[in-house]
Amino acid sequence: MSTPLISIAMPFYNSERTIGASIRSILLQSHSNWELLLCDDGSTDASREMARAFNDPRIVVWGDQQRLQLGARLNECLDRASGEYVARMDADDIAYPQRLEKQLRFLADHPDVDLTGGWAVIFADSGAPFGKRNNPVAHADIARRPRHWFKLMHPTFMGKTSWFRRYRYRADAIRCEDMDLLFRACAGSRFANFPEVVLGYRQGSINLGKCLRGRWMWCRCSARYLNSVGRLQVAAVEALKSCWDVLTVATRADTAWLRSRYAALTEEELQEWRRVWASVS
Repeated sequence: MSTPLISIAMPFYNSERTIGASIRSILLQSHSNWELLLCDDGSTDASREMARAFNDPRIVVWGDQQRLQLGARLNECLDRASGEYVARMDADDIAYPQRLEKQLRFLADHPDVDLTGGWAVIFADSGAPFGKRNNPVAHADIARRPRHWFKLMHPTFMGKTSWFRRYRYRADAIRCEDMDLLFRACAGSRFANFPEVVLGYRQGSINLGKCLRGRWMWCRCSARYLNSVGRLQVAAVEALKSCWDVLTVATRADTAWLRSRYAALTEEELQEWRRVWASVS
């Protein structure tokens, strides 16, 4: 088998309901020179068996039955990666058929960019779309407020393997692995977003516990890099966001809130999403 150009890092945990569609979306890619690195983070369901059921030599599955969390598993993927580029993917999302091809071309056309993301359709478990997340394209806009999250979606990341290995993930930055990575790398890197939808991002109902834990972990992680004023600013913003999360869930307004926070799809984008969803369902 030839050396892949792109290594797709997809750790998974108890993803038996969704991992099949995610893998099928990679098998349907217009760019075929890839390897899919599937690291099992201690699943207790049939996820690993489902992943191994795909008979394709480009798919690599492994695991050690331990629960180490996403950051540690992503570093394992980086250590195993054979490709010149690494693309991120979650085991409950759907890659558009030309995702790899388009992002690869974008990086080739913009050699000053170290890491690119892309736009995403946000969809429910049923496949019904809430809208799209069309983050800004330019680095200055993506990193305008680094203490309060970068406008770059983790499952759409793609960049040189050497860049990922230079910065790596912090294993203890649980639920904010991406923001911690971007915060550390920002000063020496250039980010961009490819200005088209490249991914379907699965959004279930809001899990309040996970939301609050993620906000708390970001306060802890960012404290490593900020002075006392910066730490207070982050804590204040995340506390306000946490209050909003609680209010939204308590009033059962999470679906309406999700629809309000994303941009509307054009008719063409809606039709394309329906074709993508049908192809993997």
